[in-house]
Amino acid sequence: MPRQVLSNVTILAGEDLAAVRGHLVIEDGLIREISEGPARGRAIDLKGGFIIPPFVNSHTHVVDSVAKELYVSKTQPQVVGPGGVKLRALSSSSPKVMTEATKATLHDMVRTGTLAHCDFREDGVRGVELLRKISRPPLISKILGRFSELAEISKVLRKADGVGLPRMDAFPQAQMRQVSEMTHSAKKLFGVHVAETSEEKAAFIRKFGKSEVDQAVDLDCSFVVHATHADRDELLVLKEKKIPVIFCPRSNSLLGVGVPPIDLALDIGMDFFFGTDNAMLCQPDMFEEISFAWKCLRRADTRAGPEEARQMLMAATTGPLKLFDLPWAPIAEGNRATFVVLARGHNLLHLSDVHAGLLNRARADNVRSIYLNGRIIIS
Repeated sequence: MPRQVLSNVTILAGEDLAAVRGHLVIEDGLIREISEGPARGRAIDLKGGFIIPPFVNSHTHVVDSVAKELYVSKTQPQVVGPGGVKLRALSSSSPKVMTEATKATLHDMVRTGTLAHCDFREDGVRGVELLRKISRPPLISKILGRFSELAEISKVLRKADGVGLPRMDAFPQAQMRQVSEMTHSAKKLFGVHVAETSEEKAAFIRKFGKSEVDQAVDLDCSFVVHATHADRDELLVLKEKKIPVIFCPRSNSLLGVGVPPIDLALDIGMDFFFGTDNAMLCQPDMFEEISFAWKCLRRADTRAGPEEARQMLMAATTGPLKLFDLPWAPIAEGNRATFVVLARGHNLLHLSDVHAGLLNRARADNVRSIYLNGRIIIS
């Protein structure tokens, strides 16, 4: 593999995405050097562009792209609740139609800089197998299966990367504990939606005398999704137990259920990531997701600045790598050369802060190329 030198570029290096203005050297698929200043000798001039880690979309429902915009004029329960239009659309769509729709969505995901996602997949083993057949490298699909009866869980766990449930009362509580025990015994991921709506949160407390977050802790969840209506104390409990939250601000807003507490998560210093959620609602474009999330944060707290922007970029890139056991590492010397190159373009000129500027303004059309293990896979 020939030596490549990428120069005149700002590199978001390391797990903490430190901005380095200079050049990067690739040899044998590895990052051999990251240095400030111009490169000596022959180099590819990136003309003030940016090198960032690939996105990790931490929560998706990509097969739902078969039913785009069916949410219009409907409430959250009417869309994704039991008997909602989502489940009816999935059950009435043929495998061929679902495959065509999902292929297009996954293609768009990669073209917009995402190389891994974690998907909650309905329809038991068949649902997991459908997405497994559709997903192809370079995209990594971590697929968490669902099932209608506990008897199915062993088969699902053999095929899936874990279990992803729609709510904390999906099964009787004794069975939920069995799901947790079996999933952890298989050394796989266990994720659940919690506190997505204020109504669901209140109903769970009335029924069980504790919150969905408390139950997530009791069941030792690998992560929770949404937590749109989690309060500070609940987030502190999740932080203490090292259970990250995956926020989905665009889908929450389109379904009218609220805005996730990104400001609280930042304030207490807990781990959180971002997902684009339901493809019926949102294209799986992480540029759009993090830009919208930044606007939500600034609405909640105008003190949010460069440090908060850096942490939000981490939440979309380097932060989820360990949770999902992904085969690349942050942009650092000695690591595999896997990253996204952004052209500066008109929208990224004159940024007074790199992290906030990329978070707020970078778009899919800035993607110049994507490197995987030192090879260009998208250009």
